[in-house]
Amino acid sequence: MPKLEIKRKSELSRKEVSDRLIALGQALASGSEVELGSGGDSISVVVGDRVQWELEIEVDGDETEIEIEISWRDDPSEESTADAEPESESPPPVKTARRGRPRKSTAK
Repeated sequence: MPKLEIKRKSELSRKEVSDRLIALGQALASGSEVELGSGGDSISVVVGDRVQWELEIEVDGDETEIEIEISWRDDPSEESTADAEPESESPPPVKTARRGRPRKSTAK
């Protein structure tokens, strides 16, 4: 299959971002097909039962960036279960900062 890549950048309110993340989470929880859209374009993708999750948080001066990447293979037989990380009972808690700037802690 040829490579397909769709990228959209926009400035949204926190509420709009929250609504989009909630909709994505609900779509993932209710079935394997997820429809994503932006600016009138949309695409439906079938998400595998097992996915790779990557979370990256980067703080550079007064700019903070959070990247969430979810990936999977269409053919689960290509994945090696021997290399898979053990499944945890629940994801680690997400800590939220009260201020706009994240707090930095020092090791004791």
